[in-house]
Amino acid sequence: MVDAVVSFTIEKLSEFVTKQVNIRIGVKDGIEWLRDELGYLLTSVRAAEAHQGSDHIRLWTDSVRNVANQALVILERFSAQQQEHEHEAHEQGGVLDRMRSFICICKKEANLYDIGKDIDSLKENIAVIKSRRDEYRINDIIINNFDMQQRKRTFLRAASFDHEDDVIGFEDDVQTLLAQLGNGDPFLRLISIYGMGGLGKSTLASKLYHSSELSYFDSRAWVCVSEEYEITNVLRMIIRSFTGGKQDSLNEMEEVELRRHLRKILLDVDIYLLVIDDIWDVEVWKKIKNVFPDKKNGSRVIITTRNKKVAEGVDDKCFVHELRFLRADESWRLFCKRTKPTPNLEILGKEMVSKCGGLPLAIVILAGLLLQNKTYTFWSEVKHNLWRRLKGKSSEIKELLNLSYDDLSFRTRQCFLYLARFPEDHKIDVFKLKLLWIAEEFISEADEEDGVHMEDVAEDYVNEFINRNMIQIELLSPGGQVLICRIHDLVRDLAIEKATEHKILRIFDSSKQHPNPIRSLQGQSRHAIYNGIDEYLKLLGPNPDALMLRSLAKTKKTVRGEVEEVKLMYTRFKYLKVLDLTLVRSSEGIPEEIGDLILLKFLGLMSGIPGQVLVIPPSIGKLKKLQTLRGSRYYYIPYKYPKEMCELKEIRHLMFYANDGKMNIGGDQTKLRTINCISYAELHHIDTTNWTNLHTLKITGSRRGKEGECYSLECIANLTNLRSLSVYMNHDVISTVQPLGSCKHLKRVVLYGLMKDPEQLSLLPDSVIDLVLVLTNFKKDPLLILKSLSNLTALRLQDSYSGKKMVCSADAFPCLQSLSINTLWNLKELQVDIGALPSLRAFETFCCPSLKMYKIPLRITSLPQVPYIPAKLLY
Repeated sequence: MVDAVVSFTIEKLSEFVTKQVNIRIGVKDGIEWLRDELGYLLTSVRAAEAHQGSDHIRLWTDSVRNVANQALVILERFSAQQQEHEHEAHEQGGVLDRMRSFICICKKEANLYDIGKDIDSLKENIAVIKSRRDEYRINDIIINNFDMQQRKRTFLRAASFDHEDDVIGFEDDVQTLLAQLGNGDPFLRLISIYGMGGLGKSTLASKLYHSSELSYFDSRAWVCVSEEYEITNVLRMIIRSFTGGKQDSLNEMEEVELRRHLRKILLDVDIYLLVIDDIWDVEVWKKIKNVFPDKKNGSRVIITTRNKKVAEGVDDKCFVHELRFLRADESWRLFCKRTKPTPNLEILGKEMVSKCGGLPLAIVILAGLLLQNKTYTFWSEVKHNLWRRLKGKSSEIKELLNLSYDDLSFRTRQCFLYLARFPEDHKIDVFKLKLLWIAEEFISEADEEDGVHMEDVAEDYVNEFINRNMIQIELLSPGGQVLICRIHDLVRDLAIEKATEHKILRIFDSSKQHPNPIRSLQGQSRHAIYNGIDEYLKLLGPNPDALMLRSLAKTKKTVRGEVEEVKLMYTRFKYLKVLDLTLVRSSEGIPEEIGDLILLKFLGLMSGIPGQVLVIPPSIGKLKKLQTLRGSRYYYIPYKYPKEMCELKEIRHLMFYANDGKMNIGGDQTKLRTINCISYAELHHIDTTNWTNLHTLKITGSRRGKEGECYSLECIANLTNLRSLSVYMNHDVISTVQPLGSCKHLKRVVLYGLMKDPEQLSLLPDSVIDLVLVLTNFKKDPLLILKSLSNLTALRLQDSYSGKKMVCSADAFPCLQSLSINTLWNLKELQVDIGALPSLRAFETFCCPSLKMYKIPLRITSLPQVPYIPAKLLY
């Protein structure tokens, strides 16, 4: 990862030299020299990065990374100071203008002098780095380490087949896959098993491979591919596995000869079974699939992988099977099978097993660790140091996790390590996570090509982590978008370790004892505070190292945030790009000094005192780089917005849960993608023609208006790229929804209010898949009106119909997966015709006291409840 940091720094240094044409020659020469020297070091860094087994190599690459990071700090400091000077130069001051201009020139020259001194300091550091490379013979260590890495990979391949026959929790999986293997289909078929490393994919495949129920397979072969492979070696392993011999002559064969030889072997045998274990790249199969003849005799190939995309990509007719985590009872059974704990140890054992999160490998290793000493004292000690003990006991579990991490690109590695900021068992808001990645510059505007926005790139990264089983889905939207995810404790532990090692992020937790907390925070560009903001600020003090801090987040709830504490954050950490205080409650105010954080891209505001409006100061207008402004997660806290809000030209996402006044935004803020929420009265007076990037919009009616006031949605017609629209009018009237017909990309619509003509809902665009209707006052059967929306996947009707019967005809709602009927007091019958709702997966009724459930088909009423999705997650 160090090589990528250095490459990134070289790129930024080059941009600086190109853009800053009016700086002193000496400073420019120094920047160019720094860029060139880092370029010369890059080759050695790339070689060293792949071989971190030696302490000398690790220390040396750390020193190179530190120099690169310090160079970035110099550039960012200059950028911030220059922006400050420009702001001062443009201020109006009458006769003082000339004096102000002179002072700005002097300040700029002083700053340039400081930059020159900093560059000279870095020159000295680089000279030391180059001498240490030679003194400690770094290149020789790299060569020796390469052989060690090769031996480690050989061990991992050999170990893949050496699994004990523990299939607790896999009983259903075994039966499902046995049915696929012996289903009588004569054609050659593929079966993919995928899941997180350590879930037991190889164990399950081994159970199938050795099953007596598959004794009719005449020939069998098992080969482990792993992350790094050569096709010729894969072919040789398959041949040797089928023939059972070494066949030294294979080493002399080229790829074409090996293909021909393997095909001949398979043509000579009858029905065969092949397991290709641990595939990382679908190209492996694509390169060898033509070798396997389809003799139409029922031969089978099983593939295991930790990547969902690989599992789905091997063949369009492949049977794809996801391996789940063990349930609590299965985890305990597996643990007890290995350890047989005495009654006095069961409570401790269950606590530790629950921390394994249903990962079989972790449970088995834990059981093996505890088996050696069945005393309460030892088990208590293990519990308090669980993950350190597990990793120390088995190199395999650490290597499994490291392999997934090592296979990531530089960008995705940064995004993955950022997950370390979230507490244990935390449910991660995915939309917020994506915006944080962007603000941290893990994803940059340079990635926006061919209409792909940064938010779309971030979405791809989330999906990649899910496909690789590095994060787990906790909650999906009706449209299939991931709303909440979580990370396994072992994977989180890896993220924390790597994030600290690569100086990506450090956690401060006053409830945990640390021998030297200040030293642990030094040099880390991002801090996440779990507990003790006041203690954190006191410990850090007026430390010059704070100038390197780029990101500061409060990641656990805090009951109160004192104004002076918050002001210290604003004044001490002037080069922050991310400040997230949304979990800080009951603050007395937002200091004016917020405007001094001129590099901010993400600002999460704390909440105010209940019952009071929290005033955002006018200085917010100085944050010219701000992309995301997010209010507190607590609904009852409103904010007052200054007129300077319209000066935020880079703003992309405005997210607040309560709005009693004007947001003070304008039609020239063309980068806006999310507005949550704006009053109808304000929106009605904004020219929205240039809001072509707006994807998400939430509108509220005026709480001070007369009940029954009528609103049109004509102002929405210009927003042709809108994806999600929420309109909350309470008991006011929505006069027409016809303008929504021009929003051809609209997917989600929430209409909370009376409708003058509910039958217009049938005119919604075909793109709508998620529809929520509250207080809609249907006069006719709503299912009859809405049946033309054939692409709907989720429908919620609440307090919207006073009739006694609704009918779902056989041709209605072919794609509907989720149906919720709430607060329909008079509804007595829901008729579902034969063949209706073929795709329904979830159903619920609530506050429908007259509804006779026995009149609804059992196949509908027996479905799971519709999952609850908090409105704040549906942007």
